[in-house]
Amino acid sequence: MIHANIIAGRHVEVDESASLNNTRLGDGVKVGRRTTLFGSPINVLKVGADTRIGHHTIINGYAAQLSIGERCSIGSFCHFIVDTGPTASEGMLKKYPIKEAPISIGDDCLIGHGTMVIAGVTIGNGVFVHPKSFVNSDIPANSIVGGCPAKVLGKVSDIESQI
Repeated sequence: MIHANIIAGRHVEVDESASLNNTRLGDGVKVGRRTTLFGSPINVLKVGADTRIGHHTIINGYAAQLSIGERCSIGSFCHFIVDTGPTASEGMLKKYPIKEAPISIGDDCLIGHGTMVIAGVTIGNGVFVHPKSFVNSDIPANSIVGGCPAKVLGKVSDIESQI
């Protein structure tokens, strides 16, 4: 279901079961089944050219800017969330205040199946995130990360030299 304020480049493929709102898609973007992408009128979600977004993924850029670079591969069942609220009570809100912060994903990144990326994270260019990781801090370019919380496990150049 496409709602409003969708700007799409050439050769974009969006599955008919996907839901988009306030989103800018670069040329050649592909969006999988039952995927949700949304920004707001003041925080338009940006997806770079030739990026692939897997099935059942939720990319929430409503409360703060969310941008995904070019030539990225986002696995299925991933969640990118730019805010932490709401909470159940005033007491919980005092202890755990709502955080709203941007998410930025660089070019040429691979984000594995079931990964969660939370508010305030920047992922550099060329990063490989292992499946089912929880990314709660910035990741430097050309890193291999994994875990809960995600930690740097190596560099992409280390792997390439072994091939």
